[in-house]
Amino acid sequence: MSSMPSLDVIIQASKQLYQLIIKELSKQSIKKFDNNSKTFEQLESWRQSTLPSIIHQRYETNQTAWINKNELILLMDWKLTKGKFRPTLPKLIKSNDDQVVIDTTKAGFKIILDYMNNNKSIDDIQEYKNIVKSALKKVCELRGVGPATGSLILSLLIKINPKLSPPFFSDESFMYLIEPTGGSIKYNVKEYIELLIPKYYELTKGSDVSFDVIERGSWALWMYQHHKKDKLSNVHFPDDITTKEVPEEEVPEEETSEEEDKPKPKRQRRR
Repeated sequence: MSSMPSLDVIIQASKQLYQLIIKELSKQSIKKFDNNSKTFEQLESWRQSTLPSIIHQRYETNQTAWINKNELILLMDWKLTKGKFRPTLPKLIKSNDDQVVIDTTKAGFKIILDYMNNNKSIDDIQEYKNIVKSALKKVCELRGVGPATGSLILSLLIKINPKLSPPFFSDESFMYLIEPTGGSIKYNVKEYIELLIPKYYELTKGSDVSFDVIERGSWALWMYQHHKKDKLSNVHFPDDITTKEVPEEEVPEEETSEEEDKPKPKRQRRR
């Protein structure tokens, strides 16, 4: 495994490189979202700023938080456009009932929010992992929602508490920070809870840096390292940021045929 980049490198990538890549990918895409009202760059702004602000306002007004079906559909559009496209997922997401989406995400958010109300920082990483795992299990009850999309939903609490909000389990961040043997991601709960979250915790411990900064920065670094000679050839890498060398492998196909890798059924051992 190559050496881990410094926290400063990841922070700078999050602040500078990330947005450069988003702008370039948006220029290359003719697809519009949200009833043809948003470019990919605008969808990115909605996901990173607008929706978390809406959730924050819901919490301030109601002392609870949720997302609805339309927001979940748009989140999936964002995830599949930014990462690997999996054609079965949009249909599964759309098959959820709106009230079920509201009730399920409200229950999942409550688990995290209760923890936030009782803790100012992550003093016990095992306790934090257990809380996130419990919340993830709840939101993964929705059709088409597996560990990656479930973590995306939970990460929307960022504006309520930046330091305690769980990170998004993106392929690229995982590949950059963990570098799984053979380049293979299993897309399961164990990878997220036992590998990725501890790595984020290790990187941010003793600082005020939030997990979402680590996710964006490591995503940007992986993307640039692997696509600077093709679709990101027009992106000018900031001079004050350096990257580590990583293998030039592609993100593998997800090993699921219908739904995103959901927690295993009761007859199997849950991971």
